[in-house]
Amino acid sequence: MTSKRQIGYVGLGLMGGGMATHLVKQGWPVTVFDVRPEAVEAVMEFGADRADTPREVAAVSDVVISSLPNPSIVEAVALGPDGIVEGLRPGAVYIDMSTIDPATTRKVGAVVESRGAHMLDVPVGKGPPSAAKGDLTLMVGGDPAVVEACGDVLDTLGSQRFYCGPLGMGVTVKLVNNLVSCAMNALVGEAMAIGARAGLSPEVMFSVMSNTAADNWHLRNGFPSRVFVGDFGANFKLSLAHKDLGLATALASSLGVPALMGAAAHQLHALAMGAQLGDEDQTACIKVLEACTGVPVRTSKR
Repeated sequence: MTSKRQIGYVGLGLMGGGMATHLVKQGWPVTVFDVRPEAVEAVMEFGADRADTPREVAAVSDVVISSLPNPSIVEAVALGPDGIVEGLRPGAVYIDMSTIDPATTRKVGAVVESRGAHMLDVPVGKGPPSAAKGDLTLMVGGDPAVVEACGDVLDTLGSQRFYCGPLGMGVTVKLVNNLVSCAMNALVGEAMAIGARAGLSPEVMFSVMSNTAADNWHLRNGFPSRVFVGDFGANFKLSLAHKDLGLATALASSLGVPALMGAAAHQLHALAMGAQLGDEDQTACIKVLEACTGVPVRTSKR
């Protein structure tokens, strides 16, 4: 590593905690903040420093990174009292890795630029295990020169980096991506629920679908490890899938483009949220369908 710039990290959830810890392990000096003390302490065990507010993180950092749940929290953490912008140094870079809407990203970015700093939006693909080992897919929006200047930081966090365009285009790509991904997960669940109600075994459906054009990542990964064995511990929370589908369909509406399949998937996730499944894995949306069929989609092998 050629740089020893100070890194700040705000938001230490399933993804952010893994990314911040990986940065520390790779030798970066990192200062962290989260509203949950236990999340901060988990990263401090590897050598990170603690700050009491996002402003304090920014004040000691050359590059500030955030991973936060939704647009309103990103705006509050970035622009609110004791927020990141209040502490940003001139010339510093703020990298938001949250999945939010492009309008919020650009609003925050305008304020960041007015302070003489720079902003990138870099949402990610893949889950917590990849975050913990620097194997994420990065979708980058912002000034190409700023992207290049932060390349060593980005390449510590991700194994693939795609430049998507000016600020806001990273999150736009992520929303389009998650529209497909989350809707696909819901569709596989729907098909499995119908087949199980008709008397098919999950094993037979999996064997056939994984060898036809119906094959997909969720079928091969989420369903065997979650649905079929009844383990809905979150890899990607259902509440986040619900949020992303809502943002994606709202983006489509703002552009005058229909999002019929995405809207249906969003409604299924809304029912799951009403059933208090938000903290479970996104595959738990199948439970809404199982409640209708009365037949759980489980294999005999547990």
